[in-house]
Amino acid sequence: MSVVAVLQGTEAEDRQTTLAAIEIARRLNTPVTGLFALPDPMAVLMVSTSPEMASISPSMTQSMIDQQAAMTEIAKAAFHDATSTGAHGLDCDFFHEVNTVERASANAATLADAVVFPRSAATVGGPLYMAFEHVMMEARLPLVLAGTDSIPAGPVIIAWDGSNGAARAVRFHLPLIRAFGDVIIAQAPKDLERDAARPVAEPGTLEDWLKRHDVSVKVAAIEGDVSGGLLALAKGSGAAMIVAGAYGHSRLGERLFGGTTRHLLSAKDAPALALAR
Repeated sequence: MSVVAVLQGTEAEDRQTTLAAIEIARRLNTPVTGLFALPDPMAVLMVSTSPEMASISPSMTQSMIDQQAAMTEIAKAAFHDATSTGAHGLDCDFFHEVNTVERASANAATLADAVVFPRSAATVGGPLYMAFEHVMMEARLPLVLAGTDSIPAGPVIIAWDGSNGAARAVRFHLPLIRAFGDVIIAQAPKDLERDAARPVAEPGTLEDWLKRHDVSVKVAAIEGDVSGGLLALAKGSGAAMIVAGAYGHSRLGERLFGGTTRHLLSAKDAPALALAR
């Protein structure tokens, strides 16, 4: 297994994604894989129904092949540039897969130690937006969204409300949580009041569970807006990342996230997000 950086063929984003993957892999002491997936150009070639289209199709196909080759070289160069200076002895491999990025990313997320997407993947219309949504909302597999800066050495913040999504996020990312070592369980009092009949919603329940896994834990209350409180807590504590459940559903390719998730995804200055639905 390895930490997989999902690349998109743009230099700045691919380098930042790779650096985030390296920092996670270093803590897990596991290899890093740069995954760049594009479909076979011949598989998306339109069926020609006229002499005019028959003459155009070969040139269109060659143009697509040339464009894909150029994007592959950009992704490969960005990956090797980041790993050559920051990998700290980790095994690093670049892999170009002929596949849709949605399928390739979901396949990687099935058994990888972590799958890291660039921050821009959460932006509607971005190159990796459909893959990001597919992995989390359709395949229901965990992923990490890189932060807007390098991953600091601070604690992991767990946004905890006792929900199934939050529980899946914690269980999926437990190896990563343990690798960082220190945790702050963040909860809004209104969430605890809402789920008063569910003891699992109590932060102490999660605290005891994490301590059994040798994780150092603190508890912090969030007042007011949950997403704003999480981001403020992350900034004040120098948090490495936020672990949270992703709320919402996907319908006909349109992402419909709940308010807290949507605000965390669109924050301009935020740490990495480890998400699961």
